[in-house]
Amino acid sequence: MEVSSDITNNKTKAKKKVRVNKSSTRKKTNAAAAQQAEENVIAPWKGMSTKGWQRKHDYDSDDLYDEIYYLAFNGATDSEIACALNLSETVFSLMKNGKYDKWSAEENERRSSRMAKVLARARKQILRAIRGKYLQAALGGQEIENVTTVTRHLRIDGQITNNEEVQVSTTRTKTLPNMQALSTLLFHYDADWRKVQRGADEEASDIPQEIESGIDVAKWIEQEVSRKNE
Repeated sequence: MEVSSDITNNKTKAKKKVRVNKSSTRKKTNAAAAQQAEENVIAPWKGMSTKGWQRKHDYDSDDLYDEIYYLAFNGATDSEIACALNLSETVFSLMKNGKYDKWSAEENERRSSRMAKVLARARKQILRAIRGKYLQAALGGQEIENVTTVTRHLRIDGQITNNEEVQVSTTRTKTLPNMQALSTLLFHYDADWRKVQRGADEEASDIPQEIESGIDVAKWIEQEVSRKNE
């Protein structure tokens, strides 16, 4: 009887131990899964092999550089371009700067140079487009169309309808020149205008000058004070 009782107790203890081990394993598994999910949200490429994360590209194909140009021309940053290409930001930066360890020295030089030129050309095109729009707004004369629609509830056959269009009018106007924008453009691209704005034109030539040290500020202040006192 005693032997049987000991065997029963041992089996009970073994079952409890198994339950504890299973519970502990389940908790560890859940914790690990939660941590992995959190890391995937913060950095989806973290913990993944390069082969699993990166999309296969032909880094000498025109299609790839056309895609990079299109993305950059539409305002994408380097980080956003890397994401669109399924590359980590670090890998894309290494490729762009010719320091990618998976490429040979010759491949790094050739591909990074081409990548940098494509990015620079796209972003210069953006600046050119912005300057063009700014100039158009400064000069004015752009046609603006305004459409006004009048709607009413109508009674038809004793039933009140939803809003129905009863009148549509269209007016066209042209924008006036924007004097502030024109002044800004002249300041940046016209040296004479810039001198006038800075007060360095011929009329301001009475400011005392010293050949070696430039403007004598003290003498100029004295002159200004004496003029006011006169």
